[in-house]
Amino acid sequence: MSGRRAVDSCIVVLAVAFSACGGGSRSLTFAPDPVSESMASPVATASSRAASHRAASSRAAHHEKAPSTARTPKIARVDSAALEFAVTARLAHGPLARAIARRTRNPAMAERAAWAVTREAGRNRVSPSLLAAVLLIENRQLDSAAVSSQGAIGMMQVMPVHAGSYGCGSADLTSVDANICHGARILHRYLARSRSVSAALRRYNGCVRGANTPGCSRYPVRVLQTAARLRRDILASATEADRHVRM
Repeated sequence: MSGRRAVDSCIVVLAVAFSACGGGSRSLTFAPDPVSESMASPVATASSRAASHRAASSRAAHHEKAPSTARTPKIARVDSAALEFAVTARLAHGPLARAIARRTRNPAMAERAAWAVTREAGRNRVSPSLLAAVLLIENRQLDSAAVSSQGAIGMMQVMPVHAGSYGCGSADLTSVDANICHGARILHRYLARSRSVSAALRRYNGCVRGANTPGCSRYPVRVLQTAARLRRDILASATEADRHVRM
């Protein structure tokens, strides 16, 4: 959670600073100089002192009633998906590999999977966190030889009917790279043809009519929740990397 707060606070600080730099002119109000007032001539008449008090009261009342013209800094909305792509472009697959390894306790396979996911995410313009979330929900053990009861194979549980159909260089669905390539391109195709991300995820899971996979109606929620956590971890890694650079 500390990583999440660090990322959120950095985004807010940057957004406020950006807004302040773009603000318009500001009016400044100077208070009376107390030293100058104490050096004024003591020969003031009672009427002039009363007039001075009335003027001061009038000014105070005016300031109380006048609407505030101070500009409050606007918090700029930040596209977290764009930030994720920027972090991936700068730090490659490292942050995602660490995030996957923490969830699977298999750093060697997490490294291979993260590299393939990051490559395919860039090629298909799908966020790495979404693609990795599908992988983790489909095959949390990162077993490249896994076969489901429905016959789906490998890291992203690709059905054999898709093998060799997406220009992945290999039709071997037990290969980490080829399997993730197939899975990423299938998901990209469904995203392009569906009304929403949730609908695309249901199609990926074979949940078009809601009866093909037990409990498949929950599949999009599980994937999107996992993707959100992965994205926070990726952005937190960037914040940590920047901190080390400054040190």
